[in-house]
Amino acid sequence: MNAISPTCAECQSPFEITKEDLAFLEKISPSFNGKKFPIPPPTLCPDCRLQRRLAHRNEKTLFNRTCDLSGKTIVSVYHSGSPFVVYGKDEWWSDRWDASAFGKEFDFSKPFFGQFASLRSSVPRMSLQQDHNENSEYTNNVSYLKNCYLLFSADKSKDCCYGIWVERSRDCFDNFMIDECERTYESIFSNKIYNASFIYSSVQCRDSAFLQDCHGCSDCLMCSGLRNKQYCIANAQYTKEEYERKRREFPLSSHRNLSACKERFAKLLAESPHPALRTHGRIADSSGDFLSDTENCTNCYELQIAKDCANTIGFRTKDTRDCTYVNGDFAYESCECFPTPFHSAFNVNCYTGNDLLYCDLCMNNCQNLFGCVGMKKARYCILNKQYSKEEYERLVPKIIEHMMNDEWNGAAMNRSEATGSWGEFFPANLSPFPYNISEAQQYFPLTEKQAASRGMPWLDEEDPGAKYLGPRVELPDDIGDTGDDICTRILTCEASGKQYKIIPQELKFYRSMGLPVPRRCPNQRHVDRLALRNPRKLWKRPCMKCNMEMQTTYSPDRPETVYCESCYVKEIY
Repeated sequence: MNAISPTCAECQSPFEITKEDLAFLEKISPSFNGKKFPIPPPTLCPDCRLQRRLAHRNEKTLFNRTCDLSGKTIVSVYHSGSPFVVYGKDEWWSDRWDASAFGKEFDFSKPFFGQFASLRSSVPRMSLQQDHNENSEYTNNVSYLKNCYLLFSADKSKDCCYGIWVERSRDCFDNFMIDECERTYESIFSNKIYNASFIYSSVQCRDSAFLQDCHGCSDCLMCSGLRNKQYCIANAQYTKEEYERKRREFPLSSHRNLSACKERFAKLLAESPHPALRTHGRIADSSGDFLSDTENCTNCYELQIAKDCANTIGFRTKDTRDCTYVNGDFAYESCECFPTPFHSAFNVNCYTGNDLLYCDLCMNNCQNLFGCVGMKKARYCILNKQYSKEEYERLVPKIIEHMMNDEWNGAAMNRSEATGSWGEFFPANLSPFPYNISEAQQYFPLTEKQAASRGMPWLDEEDPGAKYLGPRVELPDDIGDTGDDICTRILTCEASGKQYKIIPQELKFYRSMGLPVPRRCPNQRHVDRLALRNPRKLWKRPCMKCNMEMQTTYSPDRPETVYCESCYVKEIY
């Protein structure tokens, strides 16, 4: 098999399909009665495939609405005007309803995606995806949380708020992609951090603030690229006494001083060398960014402990391609499958099992399903209808052959020509979420008009100035001057103009850390953190020290000094 270079049917950009991609597709293609049904090569480039998958994921926008089974008020990722039937988590998992009751016969006179959309519109959806939580109602895609608030894609954490991908941590606020951290604030892609703030791509650091790519450091301020250092400020070494005296000159409890430190740190970073890729642990034959312990992983981002993957975001995964937020082995074109069903493709929100194709919200070790929604512990079902093993293996090949030529319009995001749907992920315009609250909007922003032209719904957000909530609150400069009454006031975000509140748990954290109350709302703080990351895209450019060509997420027109791995290691050690 030779590599091919087609043109993306969506954005018209050329992209490469490697020999390894083709070999993977051959390996994961399903077989029935000894005959293999090949999954064809993708028609979209990796970015457009990612955009299509992310359109089916609402990670962090929550609503209050009514459970359609119990009538109780619940928190949900589906707004009250959503056309779907939505059950609270406990009701969804109860035996008060049966997804097989919505089963349909496959109609060979109609396209598959249209029939799937009809089925999905009738099957109840789970309000939130949570498991084994305590006092953590306002969270999603999480498990084993206690006393957490507005935490998403997180597990085994306690007393944490306003974060995404927060693992095995406690007393942490406003973080992205941290693991085994405690008393950590505004940090990104960092592990084993204690009592520290504004920590980026660092490991095993404590009692510090404003660090980038520091390992094993303590009592440091505004430093970059340090290893096993103590008592440093702006990468300069001090004695303990000198450090403590100078550190008192930078009381971060003051908003004014904190802002000055941010500016000074930004200037330091602009003058410091940057590694081509941000990684932790052992990295072998891998490309992408925010990688931890990966081997033979290509164009992967936010990927930890993985092997033989491509275009994947996830944790402890092997042999996957074009998967986002997955955990597990051997999957293709799937989103939010944690753990992903083995030897499966084109799934969303499906946990455990094997041999699932084109399924949504199928849980608890389902096996051999095609086009199903909301099933639990099910086997040999098509469009939620039960079949025998023999009937299933006879009918699915016929459906696949039908899908190869079913003339579905829009199997990509904005395809006008008719195309077969076999081998295509669910179209973005079949997402259960309005585009502007899906994760796709975060990375591939569209206007309402652009979304409408592609047949995707849009949710009108309330004008922040539509309601008068009292005069603007002037926040004290220092946390020491901030009283408990701040939790009763409505604050206005200095960047977006949206209103927000400080919860008592949050105020207690700021006081314990000696940090001022933020002037920006939680969502704006999340946007600010995302802006510190590089795009999920690789460019070729020369190392600015040895001139060797390298791959990096820093585009060639960026002003930063970027070194290849070898030169960067020599620079910092």
